[in-house]
Amino acid sequence: MAICKVCGKSITEDHGSSVFKEAGEWLAEEVWEDEGELCEECLENRAKLAMMYLHEYNR
Repeated sequence: MAICKVCGKSITEDHGSSVFKEAGEWLAEEVWEDEGELCEECLENRAKLAMMYLHEYNR
């Protein structure tokens, strides 16, 4: 069982997809290189924060 490195919750199975989750997965793979280490909620939150603050990735 994997634990989210941001919030400490256990990483569970995929519960569907959202635009923010997909963006968070991309950021985890391409930018922060921590794919598979974050839960769905943290992936979505990361994408939302990146959209607001990391303008260099908003293309």
